[in-house]
This record gives sequence, structure tokens and C-alpha cells, in this order.
Amino acid sequence: MIKFRNKKYKSREIYLSEFYEVLISTTSLNDALMNEVGSNYVSEEAMHIDELIYYFVEENQIDLPEDELRTLLLTEVI
Repeated sequence: MIKFRNKKYKSREIYLSEFYEVLISTTSLNDALMNEVGSNYVSEEAMHIDELIYYFVEENQIDLPEDELRTLLLTEVI
């Protein structure tokens, strides 16, 4: 879980390979980190959190089994 502005957002660590682990979270966290236009962070803390996140998935995807999330990430990002 990631806490930002007194709200908790789901997050997970996913292994993309044997030596490569990434942190993912939900698009609702991404929305909370950015201003309404989506071009600037709402705070320095928001920028720091965003820099930790490798990718943002939809709310209904964050609880997928790790293999499915890995496949999704490899398809969407790489």
C-alpha cells in the first residue's frame, strides 16, 4: 500500500525477471499525484512517489495473479 494525502492506494512488487523487480500501483494513485491537467505534480511528495512507480494499472488489474500482471506489463511497457 502507498499512502498519499491520507488515502491508501494498492501497490505490488512484481518480478519481471529473475533479477528485476518493479513496483506498480493503480491509475487512481496516478490521478491523485497529478494536477487536473495532468501536466504537473501536485507536490514534491507526489513527484517522489511517482518516481518509485514503474507502471500504473487499472483498479481491476492490480489484484491479478502475478503471472498475468507480468504478462500485462511486458505487453504494455516493453
